Amino acid sequence: MANLNIGEVLDRHGLSEFRGLFDQALPSIRLSLSKDEAEHSVSRAGGRPLLPIGFEWPLTRSKVPMAFLCQVDLSAKNFKAFPNLPPHGLLSFFYDAFEGPWGNRSEDRFGWRVIYFEDIAVLKHTDYPKELPPSSVFAPCAVSFTDELSYNAITVEMAAVSEGGYASYENYLEAASEIYSGPIIHRMFGYAQDIAGDFRLDCEIASRDLDLGDDFDFGSSEGEALAIESEKWILLLQLDSDALADMMWVDQGRLYFAIREEDLAARRFEKVWMICETQ
Repeated sequence: MANLNIGEVLDRHGLSEFRGLFDQALPSIRLSLSKDEAEHSVSRAGGRPLLPIGFEWPLTRSKVPMAFLCQVDLSAKNFKAFPNLPPHGLLSFFYDAFEGPWGNRSEDRFGWRVIYFEDIAVLKHTDYPKELPPSSVFAPCAVSFTDELSYNAITVEMAAVSEGGYASYENYLEAASEIYSGPIIHRMFGYAQDIAGDFRLDCEIASRDLDLGDDFDFGSSEGEALAIESEKWILLLQLDSDALADMMWVDQGRLYFAIREEDLAARRFEKVWMICETQ
């Protein structure tokens, strides 16, 4: 991406009207997966998680074990640029892959868990609960990290009101694949590659249990206030559908885990909200 002219890429894919959307870039950490059947890698997706002895596996509100998605070793050098993160320890992500909550309702809050373990040395490979649905078991993959600039995304919502219509979104998928060297994008921090709309606004509405109704005017003063508050959400993890790990979120969708900046600084990972998006 270092030598890529983003404006030229957009022009080549008929997306010149969106150039202003790409004026700013934010640093992010790109996560790349590779097979790790021996589960040697501390940072990894799928497989068996590292957990403390006697730790109770996270359950949904229906008492179904959650799927282990991934775990991230925060001592990796890439995370030093994000000072609100703990300087070491393991951050683990779980999700109700059986029911597949979208995160757009307040009751969906029981559909995921993000857990921080400060001392990796006391963690052990832990087998799945026997009650874990087979669809919630993912192939073990090592995770490696790369620093990467991220740009805002053209969403389906934006494309629908653009000059090119929905075709602009299809064109953007091709442009994004060129910008990010492939269509599968696992990422921490920076801009999310939203699909439907701004996932941060969904986080703000659902986490506050707001029932806005279909006729809610987002251009009103109340709507503008919501938009301002939604900007406080930070992308903690974007986890894409990825055949390598046997992960599929609806139809080639993505999971977005977000946290407010003050909650990240205070290590209140129980405040994380998740949104699932698909086309």
